[in-house]
Amino acid sequence: MSKLDQAIDDSILEASEADLREDFKEAGDDFDKAVSRASRALEQAKARTARMRFKRAQDESKAYREQENVKSFDLAKARRRLDGMRSGEVENAMMAARKGGKLSQRDEENLLKDLAQLEALENDDKEEGEE
Repeated sequence: MSKLDQAIDDSILEASEADLREDFKEAGDDFDKAVSRASRALEQAKARTARMRFKRAQDESKAYREQENVKSFDLAKARRRLDGMRSGEVENAMMAARKGGKLSQRDEENLLKDLAQLEALENDDKEEGEE
């Protein structure tokens, strides 16, 4: 930006509302309409940038999920492990009592996900030990 452009910008930014109203009146323009147009343009720009940021975040999230280092979990295997824990067939496994009752469907689903993640971590540890 040239010094002249900067000086013009500064003079506009430093001008009082009364001065701006007078300048617009002399130019035959309506100050309130100009302010309204500028406000609409600003709001549209904000909305456009928000949509762009949201789209970028969606794209980044999708790219992250599609990376090869993201492992899928074997929920069927986790289910077998949970069933084994319940029946006492799995060694070195303990389950805490939950308010003296059964697990809710949601609790069971979350437990399965946790077991699947644990299995994946255990497999990673085994693979790293082989290297």
